[in-house]
Amino acid sequence: MKKNNILLTVLAVMVLGGCATYDAKYREGEPTKNFNYPENKEIDQRFFVIGDAGYSQPGGSSSGLQAFKKLVDSVETKNSYVIFPGDNIYPVGMPDEDDPGRLQAEYRIDAQLDAIENFKGEVLFIPGNHDWYANGIDGVEDQAEYIKKKLKDKKNIWDPVPGCGLAIRDITDDITMIIIDSQWYLEDWDKNPTINDNCPERKTREALFTEVETELKKSQNKTVIMAMHHPMYTNGVHGGNYHFNRHLYPSQRKLPLPILGSLAMLVRTTGGVSIQDKQNERYKSLVRRLETLSSDYHRVVYISGHEHNLQYVEHDSINK
Repeated sequence: MKKNNILLTVLAVMVLGGCATYDAKYREGEPTKNFNYPENKEIDQRFFVIGDAGYSQPGGSSSGLQAFKKLVDSVETKNSYVIFPGDNIYPVGMPDEDDPGRLQAEYRIDAQLDAIENFKGEVLFIPGNHDWYANGIDGVEDQAEYIKKKLKDKKNIWDPVPGCGLAIRDITDDITMIIIDSQWYLEDWDKNPTINDNCPERKTREALFTEVETELKKSQNKTVIMAMHHPMYTNGVHGGNYHFNRHLYPSQRKLPLPILGSLAMLVRTTGGVSIQDKQNERYKSLVRRLETLSSDYHRVVYISGHEHNLQYVEHDSINK
């Protein structure tokens, strides 16, 4: 009997400790006051960011994209950027042209392009993990070419070059953007022997970090935006915070598995079995190196997607 009680207690702690809430989390104090936002200052550049936007259903547009379009249509966007930081096509990126899912994939890109039809500024698409799933690097290239053909009037709308992992842009005299294909870093390169064919000068992950370090030193008196799909820090599911429903329905289907579900969530949280979770060793190696490289600079801001929510995290000297 005691063993059963102990087991139930452990499971209860696992469930309660691993549960996240749908309620917004704020810093201590008033959530809508004292943000110390600078007043009476001219805006040099405005950035609009919407990640994981590639899930509109045929015949319509997602509520997130509708709200996004309403926002960008309501303000002056001449000196502005729209950034789509990955997962531009669910569930598996851009399939081959003869694939049954091709039309759906194209539609989901088109829905995002429709949202920015009146946008006057610059546009940037970055790949995420789902964009790699269909055909690896070939699928990423296919998606990039499709978007370029659709936005013929705009330049430099996709970075990094598929397989290169890194791109650097001087936005203004005071702003630099370092763009990282974080899924390129996380990929199993042994299973993708042609992953770097388009980028002979960057054959190792270490080469990426060397270039980031060089650029941060060069731009030490500027604001540096680090744009990539995977977040440095997160309070969402990829950071190990799950809503109670995920313990009951771990597969997100209608089959309840309360005890097994909690065990699955525990394994995912502590074991880092998914390359897409922050507990994964390769993911942690990316975060640790970028932390080390950017910790001495106080004007570095990270922007990302991956989590299907809105977060602003201050971690030591790093803002994300």
